[in-house]
Amino acid sequence: MRTEPNATQTWMDAPGAVAPADGNAVTATLMSQSATDGELPTGASSRQQDAGTASIALDLGPNNERLEELKPKLVHALRELVRQYREEGITARRHEIRRIRQARLFWQGLQYAWWNPNDMNWHLPFEQRFSDDRALEEMPRYQFVTNFYQGFGLSFIAVLSQDVPSVRFYPQSAQSLEDISAARAASDVAALIEQNNHIEHLLTSIGYFLWTDGKLGAYVRYVADGQRFGFHEENVLEALEIPLGEDVYVCPQCGKETGQAKSENRNSPDDASDGNPSADSLVAAQHAAPLQRSCPNCDGELTDANLRRAERVTVPRIAGTRRVPNGQEVISIAGGLELNTPVWANEMHEYPYLQWQAEVHRAKLKAAYPHAADKIETSPSQGSEDVYARVSRLSVEQGLPSIHPGDALMNLITFDRTWLRPWAFYSVEDAEVRAELLALFPDGCYVAFAGDAYCESRSESMDDHWRVLHALPGDGQNRPSVGDSLVQVQERYNVLSNMQAETYEYGIPPIYADPQVLDFDALANQVAEPAAHFPARARPGQPLAAGFFQPAAAQVPPDMLRHQQDLIGPVAQFLTGLFPAVFGGNMEDVKTASGYALARDQALGRLGLVWRRMKQFYADVLLLSVDVFRKNRPNDAEIPLLGPDGVFDSHVIRIADLKGNICVHPEADETFPRLKSQQRGVLQQMFSINDPMIQRALTEPANMGYIKNVLGLTELVIPGEESRNKQLREIQQLLASAPIVVTIPEGNDAGRDPRPVPSEEQTAPHSEESHGTRITEHGARSLVLPSVPVDQLLDDHAVEFEECKRWANSDAGQAARMTNPAGFANVRAHAEAHLRAITIA
Repeated sequence: MRTEPNATQTWMDAPGAVAPADGNAVTATLMSQSATDGELPTGASSRQQDAGTASIALDLGPNNERLEELKPKLVHALRELVRQYREEGITARRHEIRRIRQARLFWQGLQYAWWNPNDMNWHLPFEQRFSDDRALEEMPRYQFVTNFYQGFGLSFIAVLSQDVPSVRFYPQSAQSLEDISAARAASDVAALIEQNNHIEHLLTSIGYFLWTDGKLGAYVRYVADGQRFGFHEENVLEALEIPLGEDVYVCPQCGKETGQAKSENRNSPDDASDGNPSADSLVAAQHAAPLQRSCPNCDGELTDANLRRAERVTVPRIAGTRRVPNGQEVISIAGGLELNTPVWANEMHEYPYLQWQAEVHRAKLKAAYPHAADKIETSPSQGSEDVYARVSRLSVEQGLPSIHPGDALMNLITFDRTWLRPWAFYSVEDAEVRAELLALFPDGCYVAFAGDAYCESRSESMDDHWRVLHALPGDGQNRPSVGDSLVQVQERYNVLSNMQAETYEYGIPPIYADPQVLDFDALANQVAEPAAHFPARARPGQPLAAGFFQPAAAQVPPDMLRHQQDLIGPVAQFLTGLFPAVFGGNMEDVKTASGYALARDQALGRLGLVWRRMKQFYADVLLLSVDVFRKNRPNDAEIPLLGPDGVFDSHVIRIADLKGNICVHPEADETFPRLKSQQRGVLQQMFSINDPMIQRALTEPANMGYIKNVLGLTELVIPGEESRNKQLREIQQLLASAPIVVTIPEGNDAGRDPRPVPSEEQTAPHSEESHGTRITEHGARSLVLPSVPVDQLLDDHAVEFEECKRWANSDAGQAARMTNPAGFANVRAHAEAHLRAITIA
């Protein structure tokens, strides 16, 4: 991906200027002064290639809000173009919506809905009221749901979201310093974006849509919203012109230059006064004739035409402050019900359009687009072709198979945001309209409609903001989800569960009694209570039990029970790839830890088909996020980081570092994310290995923090850890200054290093680097001391010296050695002081 240099932007508008329903604020909050100066806002000029239409483009607004007013034919063409592309695959789209809707209802536990082809809708058996209760007797008596469809789905989501995929940014050219700098900065940007978007929740949403929908899209844009991200105060600057020197009059006769102030003072009527004119003289001067200026050299007349003004420069001045909303990059995940793509396309580059539909409250849209508020108020909730998709989305959000009408639903308007490629305009038959669309939207078109009301549009490529992911390989866009194969298994299991319950209830056998043995009349009048007495008389010569008979109770066939266990066990596991080893289930034929590990790896290998696709998708989304960061951030970003010493450090991401060309790849060496419990198991195995190298690595102070975190023993006190953290804090202080060089005259033993002075052969050229001292030309010695002294009594010199040495050989230390030699020398002098203390001890 090629990144372009960032364009400077000034954010001026009040909160709410960025549409909260859309949030893509490339130009919506740009400085309004640019419009008054006759210039297009930054980013808007690239949308207008025809210089002859610059004035028309200026009147359209930063996001073409006035396009329908000034160019109604273009808006009509866009509306018809979107409708035409959606109707191309409307039958397959309805089938896709039906499949996804059923899957989401199954997730919610509504698993007895039946499909009515007349109204193209799902219905529950008891959602209608019958006037005749006898109709209820013909319906199923039980509707039990043992929702293992959701249970397997939760296991699938947990496996995919247990760890964040690792990605790495690479420069396009290893010979370009800009590319290398951009790749390094992109990693910091990605970490910031992951933090701001709560990446764990984002991965959970991705796993959910992969299980139920099988298709999802990620939309990346920059959002400036004070209610979501807060506000900050920003200075308001105004231009002030300051002269570089004094304005002078140039005599047309002799050419002598006379300062303006001097010329006015010379020709003032109060020249003869003491410099303090009276009130009468000031009043007289106001009513006097215009001042006549003359040259002091030749008394020639000087007029305004002879005035030569000094050169002036414009400098900024703070005129006040304003409240500005904060902004950040936002990643939104849209599922199959909300994302509409051409069903016949296999890859994203084949899409002529991409549409994101959502139900937004009418009041929010009116606030976001005040220029179209009246049209939004009177617009229908959706178009005629959107009824089926809208009903499906609203019913799922309500947790019902079908929607129940009400005023609340009438206020929810279907908000359509559509991206069109430039070649999609060639479906427009009118050549003139097509040419205007291509000129207005050279990169492709983004257009938004609230119902049927036009809201905004701009030149925007879908490839710069969207990525689409399918759970499984297949043809077209209507591909199955991971959990689709479990829907019918769930239905069969529900039927068998209901049959089992009905067998238990209806299978209770009756009791037959001899009327000569049991008095039924007396029994009818008897109150049923514990230890009650019932009149009964046995036949002569027979026991009382001979007068009663009860047939055997109905039994559930053993085959049906085994079939139920197979459906919820081996069948479901084979179809989904979620074997017991994945979610910690019991395996009867496996008794050892190594057997469980082998089974887990085999199970994860099956899910690796989905995991590898998701890793590439995640890497592409992060690359888009970095590009959005570079294009839209008005200033450098500051990230507070918790350093290894336990102190918060400030790290700044500079926009200037993102000018190069970069690419991104997911880490190829990871086969699947590892749980903390698995990492803990690996550590425990390493502790049991009697290898000096491994034991040395485990006792390395730099690894102590990680080991404590994995083991969960954060309160464990490790010897030397506090000294290590203290030394890391001191290193940061040392890098901010240079070492102190003390010159010791010849023959002065005061302050002499207690170590013996090396010979000339030993000191050249390594004397300074070996002992922190050097001998000058005149025989004097110079001692290099750190700006942060060591404490001879309280410091743990061995630990702190080893930490200094470890830091000096790390990437951070080597970078400081090249970019901050004075600070590195200061750290080195500090380490040498610790070494001298160790030697003395």
